[in-house]
Amino acid sequence: MKRWIDRILLATVILLVAVLAISTLPWILGGHFAGPWLLAHMAASGALVMTLPLLALSLLWQNISRVDSGAIERLGYWLLIASGLITITTVFLCMLPLPSTDQMHDLVVMHTYAGFAMVPASLLLAFGLSRWRRIQSTRSTTPG
Repeated sequence: MKRWIDRILLATVILLVAVLAISTLPWILGGHFAGPWLLAHMAASGALVMTLPLLALSLLWQNISRVDSGAIERLGYWLLIASGLITITTVFLCMLPLPSTDQMHDLVVMHTYAGFAMVPASLLLAFGLSRWRRIQSTRSTTPG
C-alpha cells in the first residue's frame, strides 16, 4: 500500500512541477506573466505546497538509509526537497511586509531559479526510484 501512495504522490508532484514550468512559458518567451497562465501557476503552486511535504515525509526514511535507496534516488530526493523549500520560502517572504522592493525582486529571481531546479530534480528522483526498485526486484528473484 505504501508503495502505491509513494507512486501517486511522486506522479502528482511531477505533474504539478510540469504544470508550474509550462505555466511560465509566456514569461520565458518574453511576454507578461498574467491572466490564465498566472491563475494556473497559482492553483498548481497551492497543490504543490500541500503534496511536496507529504512526499518528503513518505520517502524520508528510505532516503536516509543507504540500504533502502540508491545514490541517484537520494540525490534527486534531497535536490527536490531543497529546491522546493527554497521556492516556497522565497514566495512566502515576498508576502511579508519585511523585504524592500529590491529585495522582493531578488527573492523572485531566487524563486525562478529554485523553481526551475525542481524540474530535473523531480525527474532524477523518479528515475532513481524506478531504477532502485528494478534492481531490488531482480535481486529478490535471483536464486543463490
